[in-house]
Amino acid sequence: MKRTLILSFMLGLLCFSCAGGGSDSKSGSTSITNGSSTGAATTIAASPYAVSVAETASSYHAEDVIGNIHFDYAIDVDLTARTAKLTTASEAINITNDGITILTVGGTNVVIAGTDTGITVTSTVDAAIRYNLTGTFNGTLTFSSADIYQIHLNGVAINASAGPALNLESSQKAFIVTASGTTNTLADSANRTLKMKAALFSNGPIIFSGDGTLSVSGCYKHGIFSNDYIRINGSTLHVAASVKDAVRSVNAFIFDDGNLSINATGTTTDDESKGIKVEGLEGDTGVGKGFIVINGGTIDITSVGKAITAAWDIDEDADTSSTIDDPDPDVIINNGVINITTTGQPYENADGSSLSPEGIEAKSDMTINNGYLTINTTDDALNAGKSITINGGYLYCASSHNDAIDSNGELSLKGGVLVAIGSSAPEGSFDYDDDDPSTTYAFRINGGTFVGIGGNTAKPTSVTQSVVVLGSLASGAMALKSSNGEVAFAFTIPHSYNTMILSSPNISTGTKYTLYTGGSVAATNVFHGLYLGSITYSGGLTASSFTVSSAITKIGGEYF
Repeated sequence: MKRTLILSFMLGLLCFSCAGGGSDSKSGSTSITNGSSTGAATTIAASPYAVSVAETASSYHAEDVIGNIHFDYAIDVDLTARTAKLTTASEAINITNDGITILTVGGTNVVIAGTDTGITVTSTVDAAIRYNLTGTFNGTLTFSSADIYQIHLNGVAINASAGPALNLESSQKAFIVTASGTTNTLADSANRTLKMKAALFSNGPIIFSGDGTLSVSGCYKHGIFSNDYIRINGSTLHVAASVKDAVRSVNAFIFDDGNLSINATGTTTDDESKGIKVEGLEGDTGVGKGFIVINGGTIDITSVGKAITAAWDIDEDADTSSTIDDPDPDVIINNGVINITTTGQPYENADGSSLSPEGIEAKSDMTINNGYLTINTTDDALNAGKSITINGGYLYCASSHNDAIDSNGELSLKGGVLVAIGSSAPEGSFDYDDDDPSTTYAFRINGGTFVGIGGNTAKPTSVTQSVVVLGSLASGAMALKSSNGEVAFAFTIPHSYNTMILSSPNISTGTKYTLYTGGSVAATNVFHGLYLGSITYSGGLTASSFTVSSAITKIGGEYF
């Protein structure tokens, strides 16, 4: 029953391109030049998984698409002049501490007033209102609304002196739109009397869109925080957090389109800055929530702690014995370009404090259907509490201190292109939970082209595509060639290692292969040293020969 509740909520918040808005990158293809190749372009085709999910969810998404919302009234606020007016009015009114009434509808009002810490906009009108903001302001701009509303940023700079830059008090949905060609900034104050925990704080959902730029700087706690969910469907967002997390919400984070860059630099022990965190909440408001979905666009994250985490952990966070009221901290990636670097050094102290600077973490299930991911971390590049399933996409996952890919349950590779670089023993490229004899977890390989190097690798348990496990080879090119001269697999080894695991649809059971090292490789495309398409190899030295006679052919290396 729990999974049914989860599915119904998540499908309501996944892709909304088919609902009248959203990114072409979810349903089209994107041509990307891989920086580690020699200029070869890699095309990301649309994933059938993303399309089917979007079609299932299409009827729900109208309320999250700003183009589908009719705003009944528009109000202009000039922050520099401290004036406001209905857009249709001829003259602006000075904002006073006593407050000015800009709009009256049937006994309800929109009142704008100056305060000791800034300006407060209060609407009791049961209608959607668009607020057009311009100018600069030193203080906190607060909104309280009885209905959904839009904050249209048209060249706005807010520097708070006693709290957040934007304080969205109501639980109503707020659309934040950046005007085309504009640059907008929000910065909070480190010392404050208003304790809202972000530079942009909201008690309700926040949905970003537009063609402009918004920079948010948080120096008190977080950059952007929502007590509900955060959704990004356009605009360019730069978020910096020097104390805690850059982007944090309770119920969900959904990224449909746009450009999001994050720099999270806080180094407080046991509370280092994370990039994007959904914390989840047990109880009626948390059922089926607490998840992350990425449908398209571009995300660049540098963080001391975890870069992306659906963080609710049943072992640490549960307050009740029932699981019916639990959040479900899944991560689903349907498409998009994601670049991640974590910088903190992992630790576990005797006092219980710890740091795990993982790339992408799901405390429940992680599913990657498509996309172009480049992840460089000091801890696991991918980590999940229950399962990791890779159906497609291009993934480079490298960890300097731990496993490249680590599932505490099932691990399934079904498609895509994957390079997994783990650290030295006892860590490795692929790991899953096979330590508990009471469980029946599996490491399944059913498709894709991949290579993993590190100290060890998990042993696959279910294989429908030939897998080869090799021992250490010198850095540089390596290739597998059949007796007829065809190159079935080629990879440029970046550094020394103990165990390599590889698989490709081009490797055939019953075929004898010769392993070469050194030499020269060329191919249609190169993804972080993994050669794709039509591959040619010349020169090099013969290392060994073997026949692929079973699903797994182990020549060397070590299993966990």
